[in-house]
Amino acid sequence: MSEIQRRAFAAACFSVALFPAFLMAQDVPEGHSVSSMTRATIFVRDLDQSLKLYRDLLGLTTRVDTIVEGPRINEIMGTIDYGLKAVILQSGDSIIGNIGIYEIIGDDRSPLSPPSNRVDTVTGDFAVVFITDDIEGVTEKVIAAGYPLVSPPMVLFPNPEAEVQTREMMFRDHDGVLVNLIELGVPKPW
Repeated sequence: MSEIQRRAFAAACFSVALFPAFLMAQDVPEGHSVSSMTRATIFVRDLDQSLKLYRDLLGLTTRVDTIVEGPRINEIMGTIDYGLKAVILQSGDSIIGNIGIYEIIGDDRSPLSPPSNRVDTVTGDFAVVFITDDIEGVTEKVIAAGYPLVSPPMVLFPNPEAEVQTREMMFRDHDGVLVNLIELGVPKPW
């Protein structure tokens, strides 16, 4: 078994053992090498601070909350002697499209550069995207909590066929990750 195959096997064993719902993930469509994204994971500086946004402000619920230590987690992370605080959040009952909020335990390496608090986007940025049914209310909470607002709610793609337009807004979390919220419009009645 090659080193790449061994690491892939270790990662699969870790995922199945720790997160049994992993077994219920979607299939890889014929003709493709991968499925749709199952989860995005953000390695954060402060798990509790991140949970204030993703769980408390945005209202996601906890699916998994655990600490993982030992050689397997270090192998998949490419580290030695660290642990991992792992929280996976979801909206509703879906196991697809969840977000992992992970903090490395015992990380004594050089400190990270400060997170971006830019109010624009640059090459290399990435965003996590959520649908909301209260874009104005969430925007007010985001501003009150002091997150850097990139864009207030706006119509990005005007649709003359829509009774109510789809609106989007974007801000940065405490780690500089862009968070894009979309409130879907309503088609005109025919």
